[in-house]
Amino acid sequence: PENDVECAYQDALQLSLACENQAKAELVGMHSTVILQSLFCGRLSSQLTAQEEKQKEQKKRKGKLVGNGLPRLLTGDEFYSQVVEFKKSAADEELEHKR
Repeated sequence: PENDVECAYQDALQLSLACENQAKAELVGMHSTVILQSLFCGRLSSQLTAQEEKQKEQKKRKGKLVGNGLPRLLTGDEFYSQVVEFKKSAADEELEHKR
């Protein structure tokens, strides 16, 4: 630098470049965090889906039509259709086990 103004400009430029480099480094770190969190969330989502499917299968196998302990109208159309569906699925499972 030939004079004080150029020296001040050089210092300001160096400071600006240092701030820009620091911002870039922070951005790279945040981007890495987002990628890792995305992978983790994907893994958790697949595990949760598998757990829900397993619970559905276990619920179907239990064989309880009234499992919540509350009274129920046993002659209602909805309950009757559930009984018919349950008997059909039990018969289908029995056929599968015989094969």
